[in-house]
Amino acid sequence: MSVLASAEWRDHPVQLTVADQGELQPRAAASRGRWPRPGWPGRRAWLVVAAATAVVVAAAVLVTTGGQARHVVGAPSPSAQPLPSLLSGVPAHGAHTDLFLGGENFWQIGGQPRAVAAGFLVNGLSPLLPPGHGAEVDQLAPVPGGVVAHISDISTGITYGALGRVVFIPDANAPARVIARATMIAVGPGGRQVWVQTAIQSLRNGAGVPASFTSPTWAVNLAGRRVSPVLQLPFGLVAATGSGPLTQNLSTGQLQLWNGATGRPIPLPPNLPADADFVAAGSDRVIWSLCAASCRLHVTDLITGADAAVPLPAHWVPLSQTYPPPTASFDPSGQRLVLPLGRVDSSGNTTAEDLFVADTAAGTLRMIPGKPLSLPSPATTQDIQLAGAWDRQGLLWVLAMKPYDGYYQLGFWTGAGPLRTFAPAHGSPMALSAPGSG
Repeated sequence: MSVLASAEWRDHPVQLTVADQGELQPRAAASRGRWPRPGWPGRRAWLVVAAATAVVVAAAVLVTTGGQARHVVGAPSPSAQPLPSLLSGVPAHGAHTDLFLGGENFWQIGGQPRAVAAGFLVNGLSPLLPPGHGAEVDQLAPVPGGVVAHISDISTGITYGALGRVVFIPDANAPARVIARATMIAVGPGGRQVWVQTAIQSLRNGAGVPASFTSPTWAVNLAGRRVSPVLQLPFGLVAATGSGPLTQNLSTGQLQLWNGATGRPIPLPPNLPADADFVAAGSDRVIWSLCAASCRLHVTDLITGADAAVPLPAHWVPLSQTYPPPTASFDPSGQRLVLPLGRVDSSGNTTAEDLFVADTAAGTLRMIPGKPLSLPSPATTQDIQLAGAWDRQGLLWVLAMKPYDGYYQLGFWTGAGPLRTFAPAHGSPMALSAPGSG
């Protein structure tokens, strides 16, 4: 596979944060996964991985159009025991999808098992990063004709985004290409612009970041050409709208929408507090929660100001926020949203996790079929993480990950009946996304 790199990102050097002692922070051992924002407890802690020579292992999922679906994984040792199930449901048969998975490798699920973009990422190593540095996909989003992924350098120990590469992976049998380098990304509506930030903050997991901390911020198209001015905005890119990027200040937690052409602030809708308990964002909408006499999940349109509020079940709340935040996953109609919620006990400990579907038109919230995933109390590094995404056929796909143990399980839900599940497989996918239309 050829590597097509854009020259655009080379024109903008990376801004490094200087620590209190006036020295750049040293590189540290790799740590997988997203990192918690200041003020929130970390829910994800990951394996410390050594940067060593990779052994190529096929760890893809095959979902066939006819007959029983099966997984293609690395050959287990003769004494290997079956992996425990993470999802409860009935065995899946005869499904077909076009989803992408990203983690230490790229895969596309379809009629045939297919590893994609192998020239960019194989078993946690990437030729786009310095030799020996661990690499992992921490953001994956749909764009017209494919997906974009952020390959993060996880060998740096940097908390709020590690400098990595932004890769466009076409849905068709065409070469992937690098379109930018960044510490975090946000895809605009329609997917034709990708906003990037390049600053790095590596001090004490982000604690003590000054409110004035900023980053070079700009947009590129899918060919890697810059299509906006280079703006200096607060470091904390969480979404992109048709008007411009949305940031959340890492010091104050406040949300701010920015004019993408001038870098000037745009007022938020009056029903969206600047200090809202942010959950996710996407498609010009912000998802946030508010608890008073009861807890509600809000979906606010940043353009029109329209707000849909959905009651949260008792003792279920959005999970502790992580950074970079996941992109809000809406169904093709744009009315239903899938997100994980955690069940908390009287002490505030998260004891279980499950995926819920919020219907913004009906104002309802429904748990996907199956049993909630119980977590240790208190939750440890061995907890299970959940993610969901709709494919272009309208099937809701569920990814359950146990990264500490290095395996995962996929399932899908048609919107009726039980969850249909595949056998657990070795690997550590971190994100899933369908390709965008167009």
